[in-house]
Amino acid sequence: MICDNVLEAVGSTPLVRLRRMTGPDDAQVLVKFEAVNVGGSVKTRTALKMVERAEERGELTPDSVIVEPTSGNQGGGLALVAAVKGYAARIIMPDSCSVERRRIMEHYGAEVVCVHDEGDIGACIEECIALAQKMAAEDPRVFVPQQFVNRDNLAAHVDGTAAEILADVRAAGIAIDGFCSGFGTGGTITGIGSELRAVFPEVQIWAAEPEHAALLSGGAIGTHVQMGIGDGILPAIMDTSFIDGIVVVTDEEALACARRLAREEGLFCGISSGTNVAAALRLARKLGPDKTVVTLAPTPASATSPRCCSRGSEAARSGCGGIG
Repeated sequence: MICDNVLEAVGSTPLVRLRRMTGPDDAQVLVKFEAVNVGGSVKTRTALKMVERAEERGELTPDSVIVEPTSGNQGGGLALVAAVKGYAARIIMPDSCSVERRRIMEHYGAEVVCVHDEGDIGACIEECIALAQKMAAEDPRVFVPQQFVNRDNLAAHVDGTAAEILADVRAAGIAIDGFCSGFGTGGTITGIGSELRAVFPEVQIWAAEPEHAALLSGGAIGTHVQMGIGDGILPAIMDTSFIDGIVVVTDEEALACARRLAREEGLFCGISSGTNVAAALRLARKLGPDKTVVTLAPTPASATSPRCCSRGSEAARSGCGGIG
């Protein structure tokens, strides 16, 4: 395959069956392995969709500056897409995110603006959003995709991620009985979950959230290391009506699960992938054999190692060697 540019290669990632992390009394778990996607993240899909749709609407010009508030890999995805398309990019993020993640964005040529996280990730994200909006008000060149409210975010998963999952399970003759996902913008769980529910009406859909950003569970909002999910705010595009269960995952459990994915399955995944799989394993135990649970590994380990966080939980401080 010859691509005119790397964006033509976005998507078409595999579903990988976990072989060693599940037991004989568990449902099988299939992991959508987005670490092999362009940019190493599921967020390249949403970044590309939001930019392409904005171009179609005439919202971007050659001198546009793409500005986005993020705590996750959306910044990396937008930096990548902007680099290929020739736009300037400015990413606003909490300083509790890893230095590695910041360097990835800078490596794509984006400017990174850090906002201090006082120990409440939700408040910090709100401050990042406000700063992006201020920049847009002051400079007509600024375009803010605003992933938390942008329905093109959902479309990336409806048209891409979910469509690929459904095509793969149909080809294998498999029905999906459970789906687990963390949420940041809510795009992944809403876009994929709605499509799976339309095809498999009895599918159990569980939302996973960090212990220190347990918004749906009514927990306290603090700072955690499960970067990319658990932003401490309920996004406008997230539909919670079809969620059947909520799983709270500790930083320690997410880190341990990410290590197991590497050491037992050969999947080099980030901490939010550990969150998703930890939730999927719980659902697999509940559903039992002859059932199928699907989840995502949205990022590689290098993008979400806690070792460079400026702040965070004890898991982050004690994990200074990364997830290995």
